[in-house]
Amino acid sequence: MGSAFKVGRVFGIVIEIHPSWLLILAFLSWSLSDGLFPDQYKSWSTAAYWATGITAAVLLFATVLIHELAHALVAKRRGLDVPRITLFIFGGVSHLERQPSSAGEEFQIAAAGPATSLVIAAITGLGGLLIRGTVEQLEAICFYLAFVNVALAVFNILPGFPLDGGRVLRSIAWKRTGSFRKATRIASSVGEMFGYGLIILGFIILLTGGLLDGLWLAFIGWFLLGAARNEAAGTQLEGVLSRLTARQVMREDFRSVTPGTPLQEIVDDLMVGHGERAVIVANDGGVLGIITVNDIRAVPREAWTNTPAQAVMTPRANVLTVEANRPALEVLMLIGEKGLNQVPVLDDGRMVGLVTRREILERVQLAETLRPDDGAQEPSAAPRG
Repeated sequence: MGSAFKVGRVFGIVIEIHPSWLLILAFLSWSLSDGLFPDQYKSWSTAAYWATGITAAVLLFATVLIHELAHALVAKRRGLDVPRITLFIFGGVSHLERQPSSAGEEFQIAAAGPATSLVIAAITGLGGLLIRGTVEQLEAICFYLAFVNVALAVFNILPGFPLDGGRVLRSIAWKRTGSFRKATRIASSVGEMFGYGLIILGFIILLTGGLLDGLWLAFIGWFLLGAARNEAAGTQLEGVLSRLTARQVMREDFRSVTPGTPLQEIVDDLMVGHGERAVIVANDGGVLGIITVNDIRAVPREAWTNTPAQAVMTPRANVLTVEANRPALEVLMLIGEKGLNQVPVLDDGRMVGLVTRREILERVQLAETLRPDDGAQEPSAAPRG
């Protein structure tokens, strides 16, 4: 969701649109204008088909936004901040500041979306019946929105985590087991099976001649499969890192070299010899910069012997750093967002350690093998569909 752009604010919640939303909007407008509406209504002009199709597609995403706002407003009433909502190719995501703190809270937030979609379906369906036989374009839009919102509610209530139904399932498992993490594993496992099922069904439809429907269904299954796995992995990370800071996960024994050290020596002794992916360049205790594997790759191999570290290092002023008291989960998210393998840790402007992606993940794996399952965790951020 990093490339989404802001389009407005509703109830204090930033509304974002991901570029993939524009693709599905264009495809949906075309399919309605060139397929569905011409099949149902034979006497319209081409302009009327396109005007109605585009309007219906835009209004559909307006109802998706209302669906997400229902999640967000219920969450805000329960004390959870919702900084933004993102519309993308599969609908929408409400970004909560943290996971719900109880099974009941999870259930209420998750159920609000499908319930709202059913209300929208009832209103638009009734509207279509009231104007039936008068303005065909409005009638077509109303009946289309009614049908799609019923389908949206039904699809979301299926137990495919992280769909709303998967979150309802997690709330039930959470209530029965008393453990948020165990409930997440249960819901994620069911979500993975659901994703595999959609992929298999999509390929069956594909083999029987339904090319577009089969590919789309398989694509949705693949997306849900990845989302379920990511949710489980995210919960695992949050459970371990939520109470730790950068100081507690950093390496204090980071390697350093002088500015004149040849690249060949750094590669042989530190990177290949000790598995280091980043080395600090320092002089008389003062940090000058950092040199990484990527920095060395940019130099021809035959020049490594005569090229000093200072010539290719990233100067300290340009190095992304974090404070020692910064939450470890935020550090890991920053590393992921920036595509880094490590980040230096500062304390009062002085470098005191190095946080690496590899060691954080190893720490998480170790903690998971040693710590028994516990109750609810409250991570710092949680997207919700």
